[in-house]
Amino acid sequence: MSFLNIIPPTSLIRAQLEALTDAKIVIFSGLPGVGKSLYINSFQAIAEQKGIEIDIIQWDVARKAFETEYISSHYPMGAGTVHNGLKLIAGAWLMDTVRQWIDFHKKSDNILLIEAPLVGHRFIELAQKQMDEELETILSSDLCQFIIPIPSKDVRAAIEAERTRQVSEDAKVWSGAKPSVMLMLWKRTCEIANSFGKQIDLSDQPPYDPEIYNFVFSRILKHRRIVPFRINEIYKIPITNEDALHGLKSMQAEPVVADRYGKEIIEKFNEYQINEIVDSWYHT
Repeated sequence: MSFLNIIPPTSLIRAQLEALTDAKIVIFSGLPGVGKSLYINSFQAIAEQKGIEIDIIQWDVARKAFETEYISSHYPMGAGTVHNGLKLIAGAWLMDTVRQWIDFHKKSDNILLIEAPLVGHRFIELAQKQMDEELETILSSDLCQFIIPIPSKDVRAAIEAERTRQVSEDAKVWSGAKPSVMLMLWKRTCEIANSFGKQIDLSDQPPYDPEIYNFVFSRILKHRRIVPFRINEIYKIPITNEDALHGLKSMQAEPVVADRYGKEIIEKFNEYQINEIVDSWYHT
């Protein structure tokens, strides 16, 4: 399906997507249920229309390459959860891949498009200051843009209602987060906001607030250039299953490469150290 006509040409979001083609690295981040997949696909379609080649790295696709027999024997997958050790392995591979991509494409017009949720240490390395000065200079410059879709309260409510309609809590096959996971992650976001100085009542499920969302991710991405997408429009997306939003071809590590990165992390950290690193993911 074509994503070019889903977001109207007169929309501010469309104008923001068009402007991103001036960057070298474009990174979409944020919670599930805010529209990342739609905007990633739309941006890819806009760049393609302009004749710009896009190289893509998506968290959910890229991290599956690290579920090798060797890595899984040390860091087994849980019930629908990714082992914390695997997150560190995927992050180490990502940063080396980004360095190599930059070196290779210095003189090309290619754009590196990355889907990095950040939440729970999912490619959070992109937000952390890098020891490699050349890499840090690029990641902290206008050449690298972090996009945070921030739906209004009404749009978020519509997304939650649509997700509830589309997927049940006991669904076995679904690409996006289930409604309960969306609520859990929002409450966790509010906990992080409180650690940054807010005083949100967490005795019950806190209501979604776009300003709290913006506050938290602005703090997490304090070293990076942020483009907030203020989403006030509800788009008609002609799909019946979210799999249609996850069809882009993502770069992945070959099994032998995945195991090499796995060996490095397995030998470097014990389980306590790994959990400590992952639990403090938002302290960048």
